[in-house]
Amino acid sequence: MVVDEPWDSADLSWVTDPRKSAPGLDSLLSWAYRSGASRVSFQTGHCPWLRIYGRNRKIGDTTLDEAEIAQIVNHLYGADGMARLQGCAALDTTYEIAVSRTERLRYRLNVTSTRSSRRLGVNVVLRPIPGLPPSLEEQLVEPGIMEAFRPRNGMVIVSGGTGSGKSTLIAGMTIAKLLDPNGHYNIVEGAAPVEFLLDRVKSPSSTINQSEIPRDLPNFEEFIRGCMRREPTDIIVGECRETATVSAAIQAAISGHTLTTTIHANDVALTMQRIASLCPLAERENLISAVAQSLRLVVNQRLTPSLDGKRTALREFLAFDRKLRNRFLETDPAQWPGLTRGAIEDQGQSFAQAIDKALQDGRISEETAAHELREEG
Repeated sequence: MVVDEPWDSADLSWVTDPRKSAPGLDSLLSWAYRSGASRVSFQTGHCPWLRIYGRNRKIGDTTLDEAEIAQIVNHLYGADGMARLQGCAALDTTYEIAVSRTERLRYRLNVTSTRSSRRLGVNVVLRPIPGLPPSLEEQLVEPGIMEAFRPRNGMVIVSGGTGSGKSTLIAGMTIAKLLDPNGHYNIVEGAAPVEFLLDRVKSPSSTINQSEIPRDLPNFEEFIRGCMRREPTDIIVGECRETATVSAAIQAAISGHTLTTTIHANDVALTMQRIASLCPLAERENLISAVAQSLRLVVNQRLTPSLDGKRTALREFLAFDRKLRNRFLETDPAQWPGLTRGAIEDQGQSFAQAIDKALQDGRISEETAAHELREEG
């Protein structure tokens, strides 16, 4: 829901009792949630900022000093929040507000030390998490993705930039599996943090267990190793961002499981390049061979302004059949981006095709379509 009324609680103290009471902070976050904000930011010496459907909006004229920021950090994270920041550690977790006995608002939280012309500072970013994701139908997921996102084994990768809806798309896929009466999936997820809590989804035939890294387990490698002893059908890794996680994820994918994960990359071809670059050098040849054999689907997603004043997803994707996997197996990884682009034109969907479809469907304007096409070069 999007509301137009201004935030009217600027006179409240941000925090009155850390970890117990934050009237101003919770009021702003609740208002931002109702306003459709995708990002709320606090920074030492600055006013709060919101981002609503891709546009920034400053809140008020009052800046936050060091003491107020410290109180906000220690309330959101814990009494040792500022101490951890001073030890050069970024903070990643979730924050919840209890609106009523039955309703809770959840936010993904990142806190990072910053440097400015005047002082050392802190940047606090909270990203609202909807209670449950939209269904795949509501996300307008293409038939080609619908046909390929639940293989019996192998890797499904969703890539894109920060805030492009990767987690929302994977959560929609997961709910579709849970609601399938003939699914009989045992799904385990590790994420940093877990965004959508899906144990509320009543499944007729499947189970899901979710762990937060590093609160429940120290890292993704430990999570994946533990999965091997739990006999899952599906493993979800919140993000493959370093070599150890990639190595463990690939081993899971070739061990008879379905492995779904996210990677930061700007298109499908660069996703393939990123996968190869993240393979540890000592194991690169074997792991790249395993990747070529295990890939089933790669989706790259970005969000663009839509005619309703919100944003809509544009997706490039490529499904991998046995013939295509063999072509990758026989090709030098340095040539994977070129091979990928050709395969997308033959049997996938390019961003140019996605842009044209969104324009034909009346979701985006001609101006937006032209801008996106220019970005594609």
